[in-house]
Amino acid sequence: MSEPSIVVLSGSLRAGSTCDRVAQWCARQGEVFGAATRCFPGAALQFPFYRPGLSGSEPAIADFLEALAGAEGVVLVSPAYHGTVSGLLKNALDYVNDLAGPRPFLDGRAVGCVAVGAGVQGAVSTLTTLRTVAHALRAWPTPLGVIVTDPQAFGPQETAADEQCRARMGEMVAQVLVRYSTLTLRT
Repeated sequence: MSEPSIVVLSGSLRAGSTCDRVAQWCARQGEVFGAATRCFPGAALQFPFYRPGLSGSEPAIADFLEALAGAEGVVLVSPAYHGTVSGLLKNALDYVNDLAGPRPFLDGRAVGCVAVGAGVQGAVSTLTTLRTVAHALRAWPTPLGVIVTDPQAFGPQETAADEQCRARMGEMVAQVLVRYSTLTLRT
């Protein structure tokens, strides 16, 4: 069995954001589990508004799509903006429309979902939207989705709440890899 690869996307542009810290943590956790990882922080997803065919003329978008096309799993991390995903992340995911071929969109891949918000209600709504978007892209959302409601999470001082959240996210990243292992064993 070859080494699986995971792409992690953060939907926040704020430097040092909780979303970026969570995305980086998920990428490192994937490496601990034996996966090659690629993390796209929010700043790397500042693409022009999606329109068909634009990805061929934009090297950053082409690189992003190439990483997604080669990934066996994806982790989406979004801030809860008014109960839904950030426009930044949604726009980046719109470019997945340009992935065609024998495995279009994110067909058959596992997608882990993490929503970051100051309150539970917005974070849960955002998590539901992330899972819906994964389905629309023909992917398999992992059974476990995670919400992060502490804005200090994953900061310099780890708390007991961080430890519990990290355990849930570690399980979610493992589920992304279990889906890959299941598919590999069948082929």
